[in-house]
Amino acid sequence: MIEKVFGDRAYHAYSVSKIENYISLTKPRLLASVILSAVLGFVLPMSLSNTILQLIYLLFGTALMGGGANALNQWMEQVPDSLMYRTKNRALPTGKLSANEALSFGIIISVLGFIVLLVGLNALTAGLGMLTLLSYILVYTPLKQKTVTNTWFGGITGALPPVMGWAAARGQLDWEVLPIFALLYFWQLPHFFAIAWMYRDDYKRGGFKMLSHDDQNGRKTAAHMFTNCLMLYAASIAVYLVNQGSLIFLAGASALGLIFFAVIVLFFKDSTVENARKVFLASIIYLPLMIGILVLDRFFI
Repeated sequence: MIEKVFGDRAYHAYSVSKIENYISLTKPRLLASVILSAVLGFVLPMSLSNTILQLIYLLFGTALMGGGANALNQWMEQVPDSLMYRTKNRALPTGKLSANEALSFGIIISVLGFIVLLVGLNALTAGLGMLTLLSYILVYTPLKQKTVTNTWFGGITGALPPVMGWAAARGQLDWEVLPIFALLYFWQLPHFFAIAWMYRDDYKRGGFKMLSHDDQNGRKTAAHMFTNCLMLYAASIAVYLVNQGSLIFLAGASALGLIFFAVIVLFFKDSTVENARKVFLASIIYLPLMIGILVLDRFFI
């Protein structure tokens, strides 16, 4: 009897650990930003004809396809992940999950997510979801080991979720979606340039080609951060100009943009890992605040 109790406990612990490992393949923190941006795209053009059920389908389908893309990405990068300090403890490099388990999991939840978007919403949203997944694993992931332009291509993938949200709400694409696409695109670039600087030695070990590799003093990285921060502000103005936000949104976006720019100035003056981390943290704070302002502006102002 005692052996059975201990055996049941051990099996339960193993099962919980296995589930946690599968969940880790989806990169929950990154997935949260994807879902949040999809919700933003849904909210901006939303009319009285939209329902909570549509939003639930969008959340569920996006989460499954996004998680599947992240799992397949880790399956493809298990060797470089094993070489980098920041990723060597992931489920695949440590052997907590096998390559076949990760591949099967990624494919299954991706297909389920596509079906949810197709059946629950429309073909356009499902097609955009598939485009996001394929561009991530077939374009961005391979390019990371070939060219520094991978970051710019990856930005396109990361800016598609709000377009999915728009398609879910409207059943079509309108030119007014371009500013929010641009906002997500130009937000990602300084965000990832900061990460590339923080972990530039690690990325070299993994064989990834990053902007920071040929930038000894940080000037090139800072210049790209500046440029894209300015484009980010221009995108936020465009959101206002197409009547997706009020003057209150414009004031909030301007304040956030100024703070973001100021942090980048710190990195330009002294390109340390610490200041790169400040840019990274500023980007992490910027996005949910910007989305929060837009959502509040849409419903309550």
